[in-house]
Amino acid sequence: MTTTHPNESASVPHRIPLFHPTVPPGAQERVAQVLQSPWLGLGPVTEQFEAAFGQKVGSDHVVAVNSGTAALHLALRLAGAGPGDEVVLPANTFIATGHAVLYEGAMPVFADINPSTGNIDPEHLQSVLSPRTAAVIIVHYAGTPCDLDAIYDVARRTGIAVIEDCAHACGAEYRGRPIGSAATYQAFSFHATKNLATGEGGALVVPDADTRDRAARLRRFGIDKPRTAQSAPASARWDYAVDEVGFKYNMSDIHAAIGLAQLEELDEINAYRTALVRRYTRHLRGLTGVRMLDRPFGVTSGNFVLPVLVEHRDELMDALDKAGIETGVHFRRIDSHPMYTPAELPQTEWFWRRTLSLPVHAGLCKHDVDAVCEVITEHLTDRSRAAI
Repeated sequence: MTTTHPNESASVPHRIPLFHPTVPPGAQERVAQVLQSPWLGLGPVTEQFEAAFGQKVGSDHVVAVNSGTAALHLALRLAGAGPGDEVVLPANTFIATGHAVLYEGAMPVFADINPSTGNIDPEHLQSVLSPRTAAVIIVHYAGTPCDLDAIYDVARRTGIAVIEDCAHACGAEYRGRPIGSAATYQAFSFHATKNLATGEGGALVVPDADTRDRAARLRRFGIDKPRTAQSAPASARWDYAVDEVGFKYNMSDIHAAIGLAQLEELDEINAYRTALVRRYTRHLRGLTGVRMLDRPFGVTSGNFVLPVLVEHRDELMDALDKAGIETGVHFRRIDSHPMYTPAELPQTEWFWRRTLSLPVHAGLCKHDVDAVCEVITEHLTDRSRAAI
């Protein structure tokens, strides 16, 4: 991994961003090759990326798309969710997860979470299922995998489809298996903030070859023929049929070229993120006023961000901002937005009022982590003294 750390020798950095994309030098060369080729859109480089990403996550059935939202939407269409159906999902996720359900005319039903992890609670999930439930979307919060054994046990007993929102979990593992290898539906995001960042992009992993073929058609208007090179006979370029309504969801070869370069360094980038999380943990574990989330045994997190739980969250957020440290909230519960129907989710409500996301990315150095933790420690100590 080739990453420079301009703050390496500084005791206090000027500004620490919440996100910072890492672009490997090889990406420039790969993109230049695409720009010099006769094919910029969906083409052979996208196919190469699909194969390489599939090898990484343990699946032969990958369809590259233009966003994680598109991947979620296609997954719901392929799983058969539609008008009159219910889809269960957590409320502490980005609004795209809920919007994808609405795209298909289905009704979002919200399940509560385990506040020690931020992930959906399998027991509460089961309690909100109904005869109308067509699917459940689980979100691997902040990159830490959900309790997949318990969730898939529920799915087997009830017959519901499982869609994994893996937007945060690229490179994560569950009991030694890559996230993406479960032979169901896994939707990945390659947005600029993600561990594997192509700028804009995503991928959908599906259970089998037939489903993969249908997904490939749906991402490109429903057209049933493979992409045809310009060198093919002219008659082959218009001879196609469309049997169902599709979308304009395809990835481009430009974004795929960036993705191929990112894949080569994903393991190293994720290992670096893990090292940063360990440094945070050494500083913050046991500090009064801040709580780290649990990392269940047998899982490896993608460490998209590092959520911590603090009382008076907004005060700490402002203090960090004044010190030049960007943080975030992942997420405002989506059923609190006017367009959704609020649900009774006491654990989610408690969680989102306290969660604060700290920076974890390859643009950080160890001194940045130390600076963040120093501000947190000073703020919580001062607040504790003021309360006496």
